[in-house]
Amino acid sequence: MMRGMKLAALFMGYGLVGYGGDYAVGLLAQEPARHGDVRVDVRVDVPEVDVHVDVDRVFGHSGSCDFEVERRVAVSASAAQLLRLRAGSGELSVQGRQGLGQVQAVGRACASDESYLEDLQLTLDRSGDDIVLSAHYPDRSDRRNWHGNDYARIDLAVEIPMDMAVDLEDSSGSMEISGTGALSIDDSSGDIRVADAAGSVTIDDSSGGIYVEGVRGDVAIDDGSGEVNVSDVTGSVRLRDGSGSLDVDQVTRDVVVDRDGSGSISVRDVGGDFRVRADGSGGIRYSGVAGAVDIPVKKRSRRGGD
Repeated sequence: MMRGMKLAALFMGYGLVGYGGDYAVGLLAQEPARHGDVRVDVRVDVPEVDVHVDVDRVFGHSGSCDFEVERRVAVSASAAQLLRLRAGSGELSVQGRQGLGQVQAVGRACASDESYLEDLQLTLDRSGDDIVLSAHYPDRSDRRNWHGNDYARIDLAVEIPMDMAVDLEDSSGSMEISGTGALSIDDSSGDIRVADAAGSVTIDDSSGGIYVEGVRGDVAIDDGSGEVNVSDVTGSVRLRDGSGSLDVDQVTRDVVVDRDGSGSISVRDVGGDFRVRADGSGGIRYSGVAGAVDIPVKKRSRRGGD
């Protein structure tokens, strides 16, 4: 559903970006690339392309940006099994693309102070069968140099081979993920949108809405607060939730709510069983459940159908 909508044009011109061996060599703005403690000047000749890369169009919704610079990295995905993505603060978009032979990323480094831009960097490396993409930020341990309205973030757009597995860690900012294989997300805050995953999806989230659609595998979500919507799953769904509504439909196998603090639960069109093991406040409605239904006795009068 989401394939090709936001990033198809973004990376069309990046497929020809040069890379050597297994390591990326590209950074935009002709700034030095950083590899450990060694700084080397890198120049990447990008062939003329017909598509103009308009980062403002892709990340225009992400808020103010007093100072900014683009970062670009790419690495061969030959024989790679997994992308380990270590993002931080900023918007994030990850999309699988059919026939792509590399992992490629464009980041917009955005800061309230121009001096912060030097430390807003991307690194992309091979580690065995894994590819590791990391975003790096200024050191904020010395709070004397930071003010209440200071900010430094990287809005990051990533393209990967279709159905490649992804292990993702993120701190803040919304994310949109589509066209991956198995997907694991560890996130602190911001909305999460996942579509068309060719493998199981696991999400551990503190706050923000979660929207998952089109998963060929199981879904497991542990959420602190925010609404959760899950649909079109070829597998089972297991949920743990603190607060916020739960809405689940079109699941091939079981739906199990291990714990729900507050908020309504709505479940429809389930091929297996529907179970709620512990529920705080809020009604429970269900319909079209092919298997057994096991919900707290006090909630039984609130069902939507058998």
